[in-house]
Amino acid sequence: MRLNKVEVNLRRLLEAAPRQQNQAKLVHYVTTARELLEQLGAETTPQGISSVSKAKLSEYSEKIEALTARLAAPVPENEKPVVESREEEISDEKAKAESPISLSSGL
Repeated sequence: MRLNKVEVNLRRLLEAAPRQQNQAKLVHYVTTARELLEQLGAETTPQGISSVSKAKLSEYSEKIEALTARLAAPVPENEKPVVESREEEISDEKAKAESPISLSSGL
């Protein structure tokens, strides 16, 4: 049995996705995987038979749903995006800049 380009790409994507830490990229991976699965399900041989078994399509679908569940899970506090903490630092810096500056601290 020969694998076609769409199935190869889907397999690679499903293999790489669990290691992806960037949420935005993971969303893209899931979206792309769903599109590839749809293409794969629509492909047929010249005889009109599906080029991939229903069991294999179901297996791919389950893997995609597992990735989707991972996206839906809340991000642990220690893994929150760095952007948030940087925004907090910026707001702290602005608050410090707006507060009156004491040049001498008790001298």
